[in-house]
Order: sequence, then C-alpha cells, then structure tokens
Amino acid sequence: MNERVLQHIDENLQNSIADLKRICALPSVAAKGEYMEETAEMVASMLESIGFETRVHPTSGVSVVTGELNVGATRTLLFYDHFDVQPAEPFDLWDSPPFESDIRDGRIFARGVADNKGDFISRIWAVKAFLENGLELPVNVKFVVEGEEEISSPNLPEFVKTNKDFLKADGGIWEFGGSDINGVQEAWLGLKGIVYVQLEIERLNTDSHSANACILPSAPYRLIWALNSLKDNEENILIEGFYDDVKPLIDIEKKAIAKIDMYEDKIKNHYGIDEFLLGLEGHELKERYYNGPTCNICGVWSGYQGVGSKTVLPAKAFAKLDFRLVEKMRPDDIINKLRRHLDSHGFTDIKIAWHEGYPAAKTPVDHPFVELVNKANKAVFGHDLVLQPTSPGSGPLYLFNEYVPMVSIGCGDYDSRAHAPNESIMIENYHNTIKRIAVLMHEMGSW
Repeated sequence: MNERVLQHIDENLQNSIADLKRICALPSVAAKGEYMEETAEMVASMLESIGFETRVHPTSGVSVVTGELNVGATRTLLFYDHFDVQPAEPFDLWDSPPFESDIRDGRIFARGVADNKGDFISRIWAVKAFLENGLELPVNVKFVVEGEEEISSPNLPEFVKTNKDFLKADGGIWEFGGSDINGVQEAWLGLKGIVYVQLEIERLNTDSHSANACILPSAPYRLIWALNSLKDNEENILIEGFYDDVKPLIDIEKKAIAKIDMYEDKIKNHYGIDEFLLGLEGHELKERYYNGPTCNICGVWSGYQGVGSKTVLPAKAFAKLDFRLVEKMRPDDIINKLRRHLDSHGFTDIKIAWHEGYPAAKTPVDHPFVELVNKANKAVFGHDLVLQPTSPGSGPLYLFNEYVPMVSIGCGDYDSRAHAPNESIMIENYHNTIKRIAVLMHEMGSW
C-alpha cells in the first residue's frame, strides 16, 4: 500500500469533513420530496470534479446519479449509496439543528451523516487520495447514488432495467455499516426484504360528537380489531400462508452467526428491557434476528391528538405497517395474502391505500470478495470483521445481486442513531473508513 495515499487521507481529513458538512446541509428528505434534484446535482458535481464520467438519470421519481472512472484496470469496484435522508422530526429532540452539522465530543452530528452521506463522502475521498497524489487507480470505480432509498427505492428498478451493464463489477460496497457495541467492525452480507403498507378505514362521512358512540360505528376500533387479527400474543403472524416460502439458514450461515456475540445484556440495558421477545436468548434469538420475518405497526392515528380533551368519534383511522421478509418471500405474494386475510376475517372495508417494497438478497458468506474486504479491514482496524449473513433491515440489494457481490461496511457505530434525533458518526471511524476503502482498492488491484 502506497504510504502517500494514507498520508493524504490524514492531511485532508478536515477537507473531507467540509465536503460532508456541505452535503448534509441539504435537507434531502425523500418522504417530503425536498431538495432532491439539488442534492443529485451536488453528488454529480462532486464526482465530476475528480474526473468521473457522470450522468444524472431521470426516473419517474428522483434522479439516479452514476459516475465511472475507467482506468483500464483488470478489476472494477462499484459503490452503491443514497443521498436521501429520513425526516428529522421531532426537531426539539435534537441538541443541534439537524441540517447544520455540529462537531462535539469527537462526533459529527447531522441528519444523514451516518445514513448514508458520511459513507458516500468517505468513498470519494478514498479515490481522491490516489488521484491527488498523481497515482493511477488500482481498479476501475463506479458509483450508483440514488435518492429514494428511504422510501423503498420505488424507481430504482426503472434505472436498473436500462443500465444493467453498468452494475457489472467484480465487487461492490453497499451503503451502510460500522462498528458494534464494543467497537468491532461489522460487515453485512445481505438485507431482508420489506413490504410497507398503509391501511385506512372510513366509517362515517364526518367526525361526530362522541356521545353518538353508542349508536354510530367507530373507525379506530374497527382498525384496531383488524390489526389485532394479524398477530397473536406469542408473536405468530396469523396471515394464512405467510411463512410458506421462508428459506431456512444454511449451514455456513449458521456457523457464521454462531461466532457472533449479540451482547444480549448490553442491548437489553440500552433499551431498558428485562428480556427479548418470548424470552429468547442465545442461538434461538440469533435465528429469529437473522431469519425471522416480521409484522410491525409503525404508526396508528385517528381523531384528536392535541392538548387537553376533545370528545369526538373519528370518521377515519389509519395505520402504517411494515413486514420484513426473508429469502424467497415475495412482496406481491404478501400483499395478496394480507388482502385475503382481511377479507376472510370480515374486514373488506379496510383499504390497503398504498404499498411498496422489495425482496431479500444475500452475498454468500464464503465469497472470495468477502475475504478481500476483511483483509482491508484488518489492515486498518487491526481485527477481523464480524460477518453478519444478513441485516434485519432492508434495501434494494436484490437489484444488484445478479451483477456484483456486495458487502455492506461503513462509518457508523452502535450509537449513530440513524433515523433518530441526534444522528452522528465518530470522526475516528470516518477517518479510518476512508483508509479502509483505499486499502481495499489497492488489494483488489492485485486480486
């Protein structure tokens, strides 16, 4: 590894942080559709400024940005990132404004700094460390940077359909990652799928005085009864056929998770709980964590939410749910089964107002590229990666799986609070993440 590259990363840490602050200042909240094209243009400009052939691809939603630097190398490394972020509300729970990056206690605080703008900027600066030293890149590099990941990437399939060749590479780095509760670096080799739905019920054509609850139907109760039919007290999902296509973990995945310390006591302390669901622990807890599909209520609302009392019988009620899917489960199949379940239980009046999602995908634990990423990690962080066969979270990995083996590593950590107030990353992790990508490119060049 050329020491000039690592020295450049050390000497330019503050410059890279300045770039990170600049992109975090754009409140590119996908759920609100704000500042999306402006952020896409900034991403394109950052890539173009260091020599990438850059394109902004229009879609039916937010544009996808690609960048390619083909140096004629034998190997090609692809990065997948996203420039959209989660809403920052509630703002009053932030200790500093979410779109004005603040540095304190060795951390950078901003919405999107961990998920996933910090990772994107770290990868740009790893490339710059070679180029600004007059060195040829050891690999060809491609970027795919989208703006709808936080809303389930509804238009990324449209981009992929017409750009399949661009996705072909010898290895890829997925958007997120970081260190565990003890500071040990993790690599995620897969992602669960997801189906996100909004249920709605309207029982009256207008809200009514709550005195009429003795003779008029209640939308909130109707919705609650429907939600109650989806899962029992033992956490069994009651939708008929829901588990039919679940693929069990294979032996090599079971061996991988057997090596993982889930730090059960620390996690329980962190969340203030005495035990996990169903009293699970040890291997059974891991099996459920890595290969358990879910039915989760993300939000329920109806009627008056303000201060004090308002005696009202609401006309409408709403709920948002997500279903995490494991390998072989199909989103369209789950939606159909949900609809049949509601109908067969007498809830034909509950509407599935909208839904979105995608299936699960994995990179094999024993893929040679996984070992290469681990080698780069060990060179910088001094220890082996904890290999997670899949993440309990979701992302559009399935679109890339056919074309490139992907490993998810990044600059986050256990306290990064992605999606929550006071999102942050450790500057030390961010710094070393840049070095790790540089070392990976070097190793991949002779792979």
